[in-house]
Amino acid sequence: MVTIEIDDEVYNYLKSMGEPFIDTPNSVLRRIIFQDTHADRPVVSTNHSTTKSPSEVSAPSSSNFMSHYLQKHYNEKFRSRSPYRTMFESDKFLIYFQNFNKAETINLWYRIKESALTTLRKTAKKALICFTNPAVNVVYEIPVNDIDNQIIKANWKKDFLEVNIDPSNSRWRELDWNIEKYLKDN
Repeated sequence: MVTIEIDDEVYNYLKSMGEPFIDTPNSVLRRIIFQDTHADRPVVSTNHSTTKSPSEVSAPSSSNFMSHYLQKHYNEKFRSRSPYRTMFESDKFLIYFQNFNKAETINLWYRIKESALTTLRKTAKKALICFTNPAVNVVYEIPVNDIDNQIIKANWKKDFLEVNIDPSNSRWRELDWNIEKYLKDN
């Protein structure tokens, strides 16, 4: 990453070209210079369609993958939920993405920290965790209530969640839980 200096007039122009709370100066510049419609946009609005470039179709970045997933499955406007880079909320949903972006793996590994779990558990909105592998277009979308029920059944005692999923049989190893019914298409 390179740091550059710009004058106030250029900065204000970049601000005027961006969508508040969504765009960064870098994403605005990428869009202007490269006509990149998905440039570094961690937050998405699902009331409009977007076009993917051939490189995004073959190997999407995690942020592009999350954006596409939310657009395809929800008719909501999402914004990021600070301080989490991959947690998004709308009027009805709070969705936390955990991304493992590697093809040909025998294990999908994630860790959900206590602070993220607490945020998800305390919301009045429908809380979901999406365990993804963009490299192979995989999403397990699991309601937090279902996870909590399985935590009790499996007698999981830690404040965080260790998640190792065997993709060959959709089994969450730590909770000894078949999660195939949560597998979504993207």
